[in-house]
Formats: sequence, C-alpha cells, structure tokens
Amino acid sequence: MKAAVLEAPGGPDAFKLLDVPVPACGPRDVLVAVRACGVSGRDVAERNGTYRRHVTYPLIIGLEISGVVEAVGSEVATLKPGDHVATKAFSSCGLCRYCRNGRETSCLNRQPVRGGYGEFTALPEDAVVKIPESIPFEAACSLGPATGVALNAVRDTARVTMGEHVLVTGATGGLGVASIQLARLAGAHVIALTRSSAKSATLRELGAQDVVVLPESGRFSPLILDLTEGQGVDVVIDNVGSAVFWESFQSLALHGRIAVVGQLVGERVQLNLAHIFFKRAQLLGVGSVSRAQLGDVAKLMAQGLLRSQIDTVMPLEEVAAAHALVESGKVSGRVVLTINSVRS
Repeated sequence: MKAAVLEAPGGPDAFKLLDVPVPACGPRDVLVAVRACGVSGRDVAERNGTYRRHVTYPLIIGLEISGVVEAVGSEVATLKPGDHVATKAFSSCGLCRYCRNGRETSCLNRQPVRGGYGEFTALPEDAVVKIPESIPFEAACSLGPATGVALNAVRDTARVTMGEHVLVTGATGGLGVASIQLARLAGAHVIALTRSSAKSATLRELGAQDVVVLPESGRFSPLILDLTEGQGVDVVIDNVGSAVFWESFQSLALHGRIAVVGQLVGERVQLNLAHIFFKRAQLLGVGSVSRAQLGDVAKLMAQGLLRSQIDTVMPLEEVAAAHALVESGKVSGRVVLTINSVRS
C-alpha cells in the first residue's frame, strides 16, 4: 500500500511516499481502508518531534481517520466489512478502573491512534466507531478528535445549559468551530474570540451571537464584560490555554466554569488561589473523546445539526504542503488529506 512515512522528525518535507505492507489485523483489530484524514495539531507535533510519547520510527502518523472497514478480527463484535467508520484519538483498554467507571478517556493503558497517512490502518476495535453513510468522509474524519472532544467539553464537562453565556477561545479552530455549534444547540448565548476580524462573519454563521477580535494588548476581558452587562460569562470553553487564561478568568461570572481543552504554548500560569474562591469558580480539565460521544456527534451531523468547517482538501501526495498550510495559521477550519485506499 501507499503511505507517507516519517523516518525521523523534521519539517513538512520529512515525509516520504513509500510502498509498505498492509498492516496485519489481529483478533481484536479492525482493518480500515482510509478515505480521509485530517491534519491535526498532534500530527504536526509528532512530525516535528515535539510530541514523543509512544513515538518510534519509521512512523505513519494521522489520527483523524474516516474510511470503510476492510476486514475485522475474529473477536470483533461491533463492526463488519463495509461499515463506514471514524476514529477516536486514543484506544482504551476497557479493563482499568477508569474504563470500568465510564471514564474511558482517562484510561491508564490508552494508546494513540495512528496510520491515517496510509491507504490502510489496523486499529483496536475500541478506537473505531460506525457512522452514518450519509456523512462525507472529508467531514467524518474530524468527528472524534475535534467535534467529539468539543461535545465532551460543552455537554459533559462544563454542562452548558439554556440561557448561559459561553465564551469560546480559539474559535476558528476545529475544536472552536464545534464548540460554538454545540453551545448554541444547548441554548447558550455564544461569544467567539478570534484573532482575525475577517473571520467574524463565518463565526456568526456557525452560531456565535457575538464575536470579539483579540486586541493587540491581549486584554479582551473588558470587551466580554461590556457584552454581558458587567456580569461575565458562565462558561469558558478554552481551546488555547495559558496565553489567554487570565483574561478568560477575568471574563468569568460568579460561579463560572472554565473548561480547559487545549494548551498551545508551554508557558505556565500564576494564579492567586483566593481568586478562585472569591469567584466560586470551577476549573475543569477536558479529556479526549469516548465512543459514546463520537457516536452522538455523528448522529447530530447526520441530522444536519452540526457541520464541519473544512478549509482545504488535498491528496496524500501533497502531505508536505498540507502540513505547511496548517503551520502557517492561515486556515479557517480543517485541512484534510484524501486517500484512495487501493491495494498496491
């Protein structure tokens, strides 16, 4: 089969298009014929050497996968050849204390999903979920690692309810786009934070009632307070992390919640703990996506209640250009690689 292979970390041109064996399918595995794979932030970090956990070379990366089941192992119970599927970002063991308590995203033995930059990938059954055939592969590939994680943040961690004010940081990214739509579906008033005024119209089309463009000073909390009559927002869905944390906290209403989804830079945050109890604030960490959450967002998309934001679709042969485009920061939505999935 054809695959984009990394033999060592490097820049976007580190990939080599090679013919490699089709991966073996074990008794609990699913062999997926890949049709589309999103270029995620973790892909970039694995390629450039920043993300090193479970990384050995040569390596075929790609975690945002959609495709068709080609074959299943003898112990697979939930899938069959021909099923359309999407993936989680990690597989869970199903046996540890967290898996058995419904917290599979905190699995002690979880393993990263990879292989989307090849025509076929073999993955544990737990990492693969059947989706409606009506969802295009280019939209389906990011259902788990982007939209499903946003559902985890909005519905299951922050527990957004009707009438609340919700601030979404990193609003134009895959997580932000999904968070806006899901918070609006929950009945919230959504405020989107972006660095680009040119993207305001798109964010409003996705469901944001208000759009705040990040000032050069970085101080956006006064703008949020103006929009909420001085009260602040009930929830912050933070897809950026420490770079905006203090301003997000300053934007928070009494008894507000911050759901931390992403951390784009390595800097630390200093916070006087008194601020937390004076504001009665809750700081919430959001994990990955569960099988149930991935299934739920697939149903919402099939019903037309969610839509993906795709910036560019490129063939696997242009993987280097796709990575360069993602790193440029000039995209609004996902960059997606398409793969033909034809045996060589």
